[in-house]
Amino acid sequence: MSQYLRFIVISPVFGILSYMLSYYSQIGELPSLKEEFLPYLTSATFGLLAGFSAMGIGKLLNNVVSWKKKHSFRFLVQCLALFMVGCILIVCYLELFDMILGTKMTYEKFWLEYKDEFLKTLLILFIFVFIYTILDFMIYSFNYLKKEEIQSVEMINNQMNLQFKALKSQLNPHFLFNSLNTISSLLYKDPEKAEEFIRKFAESYRFILDQNDKALIPLEQELAFVEAYNYILRMRFQDSYKLRIDLPELVRHSFVPPLSIQMLVENAIKHNLICKNSPLEIKLKCKDNYLHISNNINPLREQAESFHIGIENIKKRYAFFTNDNIKLEKTDFFTVSLPLINENNRHLN
Repeated sequence: MSQYLRFIVISPVFGILSYMLSYYSQIGELPSLKEEFLPYLTSATFGLLAGFSAMGIGKLLNNVVSWKKKHSFRFLVQCLALFMVGCILIVCYLELFDMILGTKMTYEKFWLEYKDEFLKTLLILFIFVFIYTILDFMIYSFNYLKKEEIQSVEMINNQMNLQFKALKSQLNPHFLFNSLNTISSLLYKDPEKAEEFIRKFAESYRFILDQNDKALIPLEQELAFVEAYNYILRMRFQDSYKLRIDLPELVRHSFVPPLSIQMLVENAIKHNLICKNSPLEIKLKCKDNYLHISNNINPLREQAESFHIGIENIKKRYAFFTNDNIKLEKTDFFTVSLPLINENNRHLN
């Protein structure tokens, strides 16, 4: 049942019940529907007006003082607003009856004759307003918690999807094929280096499979993986490739989404020419609370789509933990700057 339909059904009922209660407190018996049809109809109409007034006030206050920001203040303001509107509707209700009956009663006379009944009506109104505001807060709390649970599940699903895409990008057949070729070549030239290469190769893939289900990992773990991955790259490219890591110890205790730095290193490998005449150098350094990963530019060929997919993956994963944006800068060097995530974000892991 929609919110509007609930108000259309429930509000007139409350209006009728209020009239019946007021009538009973004065006369001592319930009003007859046949004899008091017009008061019943009028009470139902004013109940409907009161219901839509309450709904309108609630929507207005949601834009001014929402439940989420200040519970107590919102409760007080809503009670006062509803009570004032209720008082206005009661006065209009009494004026309408005075016009229908033609009594031409003055306010002074009405107060002398019906003071007790009027005060009882105000008390009933206050009780209704208080109960309604409590129910409104309970409904808001229930819907808010339900929404938070749904958003939490969606966030986890999005994280897992992004991490699965990152995992797929690292388990690509080209890297595996090149690594196996390197192993095959080393087995004949230098068996000891071949053994070390296989160990680092296995270490890299073990890290990918073990850490990729985590939202955040310590930067020092990611760097350990990058070092293992870097050994494989150095064996392939020899002196044509260098990786320099210049990070203070304090920065190493921050956190990063797994595979984020490795993806940027791999992007640099994919999109640049690597040879003795055009060596590739990748640098990692920290400045202004950002981790900067930069490389000199030796363009090989355009692969804009695969490049942007990797960057977008990293951006979306970082967005779960920080409002700071990832920065891209292209001069003589291409630099990606990742915001540092500190210990306070660890609970999101």
